[in-house]
Amino acid sequence: MTFAGIGAGINELTALAATSELAPTAKRGKYVAVLVFTIIPFCPSVLWAQLIAHHSTWRYCGLICGIWAFIGLVLTAVFYFPPPRVNSQGLTRREIIQQIDYVGGFLSISGMLLFMMGMQWGGYQVSSIIFCLSRFFNNAILVYPVNIFFANESVV
Repeated sequence: MTFAGIGAGINELTALAATSELAPTAKRGKYVAVLVFTIIPFCPSVLWAQLIAHHSTWRYCGLICGIWAFIGLVLTAVFYFPPPRVNSQGLTRREIIQQIDYVGGFLSISGMLLFMMGMQWGGYQVSSIIFCLSRFFNNAILVYPVNIFFANESVV
């Protein structure tokens, strides 16, 4: 289910990016809103999973999610050809890779991971050493460097 969730998230973000690029600027909000509302049939996903598991087996839940994500992947690969980015035209692959913010990516992923760990552990008794280490890691490595970096910049 983890891989199905990752695949579905990538499909959703790619669809939003594609819709934003392809839609006319004046109607972009409406197009994105319609795309976001396509998630409504999947809101009662726990109900669908319980019905599928009751009438067959729970393994079909993962299979259906995997097939749905695969269909999105195939449709994206076949029909989506994004225009070249203005900020990367004329650059080699090596120059583009040098422009990637690896520290920001690490901080973003680590912060989201710790946030999700905290959400999953909410209400449960966990080892105090795990809790202390996660709090230390979150504050000492993720929060303080960002505060120090932005301390001298003015916010508009």
